Amino acid sequence: MTPRLLNWFRRGRLETDLERELRYHRDRRIADFIAAGLPEREAQRRAALEIGGIPQIQEEVRDVWLTRWLRDLLYDLRFSARSYLRTPAFSVTAVLSFALGIGATTAIYSLVDQVIFHSLPVREPQRLVLIDWKGDPVGGGFGTWNLMSYPLCRELQTQDRFFEGVLCRAATTVNVTTAGEPRPVAAEIVSGAYFSVLGVGPSLGRVLGTGDDETPGASPVVVLNHDYWQEHFAGDPAVIGRRLLVNQHSLTVVGVAAPGFRGIDVGEVPELWIPASMSAVAIPGFDDMLNHRLRWMQILGRLRADVTLQQAQAGLLPWFKSVLEEDSRRPGFPPITPARRRRFFASSLTLTPAPQGHSVFRRTLSEPLWVLFAATTLLLFLACLNVAGLLLARGSARAREISTRLALGASRGRVGRQLFADSLMLAVFSGALGVALAPLAMRALIAFLPREVAANALTPAVNWRLLLFAALVSLASGLLSGLAPALHAGRKSLVADLGQRGNIAAGGVQLRKILVIAQIAFSMVLVIGAMLFVRTLNGLLAKGPGFHTANLVSCRLEPRSNGYSPADAGRLLRRIYDQIQASPAVQSMAAVRFVFLTGGSWNNAMTIQANERITSEEDVQLNAVTPGFFSAFGLRLVAGRDFQPGDFRAPGEETYRSAIVNEAFVKRYIKDRNPLGVRVCLGAGPDARPETKIIGVVENFNYRSLRDEAEQAFFPISDPDMGWFYVRARGAPEETARAIRGIVRNADPALPITLRTVDDQVSRSLSTERMLAALSTAFGTLALFLSLVGLYGVMSFVVTRRTREIGIRIALGATGRSALWLILREAVFMIAAGAAFAIPCVAALGHLVESQLFGVTPTTPSAIAPAILLLAAASITAAYIPAWRAARLNPTAALRLD
Repeated sequence: MTPRLLNWFRRGRLETDLERELRYHRDRRIADFIAAGLPEREAQRRAALEIGGIPQIQEEVRDVWLTRWLRDLLYDLRFSARSYLRTPAFSVTAVLSFALGIGATTAIYSLVDQVIFHSLPVREPQRLVLIDWKGDPVGGGFGTWNLMSYPLCRELQTQDRFFEGVLCRAATTVNVTTAGEPRPVAAEIVSGAYFSVLGVGPSLGRVLGTGDDETPGASPVVVLNHDYWQEHFAGDPAVIGRRLLVNQHSLTVVGVAAPGFRGIDVGEVPELWIPASMSAVAIPGFDDMLNHRLRWMQILGRLRADVTLQQAQAGLLPWFKSVLEEDSRRPGFPPITPARRRRFFASSLTLTPAPQGHSVFRRTLSEPLWVLFAATTLLLFLACLNVAGLLLARGSARAREISTRLALGASRGRVGRQLFADSLMLAVFSGALGVALAPLAMRALIAFLPREVAANALTPAVNWRLLLFAALVSLASGLLSGLAPALHAGRKSLVADLGQRGNIAAGGVQLRKILVIAQIAFSMVLVIGAMLFVRTLNGLLAKGPGFHTANLVSCRLEPRSNGYSPADAGRLLRRIYDQIQASPAVQSMAAVRFVFLTGGSWNNAMTIQANERITSEEDVQLNAVTPGFFSAFGLRLVAGRDFQPGDFRAPGEETYRSAIVNEAFVKRYIKDRNPLGVRVCLGAGPDARPETKIIGVVENFNYRSLRDEAEQAFFPISDPDMGWFYVRARGAPEETARAIRGIVRNADPALPITLRTVDDQVSRSLSTERMLAALSTAFGTLALFLSLVGLYGVMSFVVTRRTREIGIRIALGATGRSALWLILREAVFMIAAGAAFAIPCVAALGHLVESQLFGVTPTTPSAIAPAILLLAAASITAAYIPAWRAARLNPTAALRLD
């Protein structure tokens, strides 16, 4: 920072010095008048008249400070603009370098801001906390993370010593019939205090209240999302009082939420809000809303203004212990082992700040976004280094001008400020260009995410937070890139600068080499990162889910959401299943209870009676399937047989008769014993009775995702549980999908259906890996380009500086090859130094990305070596061009150079 600019930020000291100086002059003048014989009072009066009012003088000086500072800044900027217009090639190169870095960083930050930082548009979001169970709860659950029971939410509402209010919610999907055909719609099941706790009101009608959530099934009402109201009802005020068919149940619209409020989950934007009292409508067949041990909702509370998070968490502990004691005495508490009973009573509630609400999407995407943000920060730093090198070269070319200005009396600070103005002007202009390009980059980023999430959750719009971030990044980039030229300006003696031969100054070459070494090092970090993410994606694609996905189509049918009873739904599904299986377009087919490769699964602990009675250390991934499932998926039974009609449970029978487990299950729990005939059962309590016989072992395949490998068990399916059909098509999947749709429409034209190829599902499951691979490759390529530009510039500068030396060497008998090596060895040294710095950085930073890798580690030689070879080859090529020119120098022309 220049002295004048530094003084501007030290106004307090300047004011003190000015006041001291003015008082000194006044006191000296008073002393002179007194020495001349005037009384003291008269001397003070005359001095005040002669000098004038001190406050007025201070204001005049302040005006001079400000106007002179602004005037000098405008002069510097005008001079910089004229100089850039005279060198368009330099200007375009520098602006593009900056714009790429600033645009990429701004685009990634936009996603970080929307997914991670953006607080909910509610009243005082900083007072919201997420309440979670820490310990070992007893009972089941369904959903994602941070699951609690609805009755516990209602009990927490009584803890008004700590909370102003408590809400609970659960995300779901319902079928809404508006124009004759049901359509899946995202919805949120919420407690009656949901809107009041958040401080969200209606834009039309009313929102849900506590009166809507008192008695199960007694409040068939719904509140619409403002965007949904505008899109599907054209903003019609007459929507209030209208009845909607939700899962074929009539609910009355009582209000439209305030515009801008889109729920508390950035990845699951609800279009409807349904009171928890109507959860049996929103989730067909669900009648356990008041079950104290069924965890299916997230709970958030609003802390009182005079209570801290720590005080609330500590204060809730005694109350929660009493809740656990009461639950253990409540009818239906399951028998558990003494160890688990101790863990249950040691449970507590944890409170975490939740100004951004609760989001599975955020939890999944946070780490990849931070990895990409770190990569773009490195890219921006590389752009700054590149521009700093360009400005150093420009400063070297202007060495005689700068020396002349110094000789004529300009201070080094004044010259440094001019160089800072050069870099700031570049950065500000590049920042504006980067912000203009950022929406395009944001759309490209959003395209990598699942369509149903990205369309609702994220927007490529530029807001004030993004503009502020871009302005700060541009300012920081300008200061960083201008630091080296400003510090270097005028460091040599004036005589040495003015006596330099020709127009080429010798200064700055070592500093430029250091900048290039840093560029090579950071470029290598990015290129190695890109190699690791590409290897991860290729490894997952090559591995696959463990079964054949070609021509495999998944089909989702939900008769229960269309008002069917369990028995009627089972009969309809069986009829559709048989008709699809008989279709000539179908090669083979199977039905399952839960879908694969979506991140979820049916999980439960199991008891295994092998040589001894053991319980599973972790929950086992479970599913129920029809006979022929394994052959339809192309999976091999390594032992035993497939399910047969005799394996199905009889009506009223609760225990499964048979099970098929995977090899991982056998390896972990049965080990060397023959698994066929081993008895197992669901549950791990002391009352668990292993009565289900293992009849087969299937090879391992992936259930939740391509990364996931776990113990699995499969049971025969009953007709009402056949929620998903998997169909192996004989021909094109599109033709088979049309045939399936026609069969379903003939059975029930209003039955919702979801069709998707398994290849598409695999692609969706790899959206994060694909985004990391593609963007890291793009950033690595840009970084490589920037470092090559820097290296080429330095080597050209070195050749120009050493032209006379090379000419003398060649005149004295040196060969072109030796001249070539004379230049290339400097490039080799810089490349080696950059690699030596980069490899430890990769190893040190590797733990930050290790969870995103598969099949490789940050220190895998087969991933690092190609990156180093690629960068080294490209760098040598960039350095070879000026070195080749040096080897072909004419000695006579070189010696005549002045």
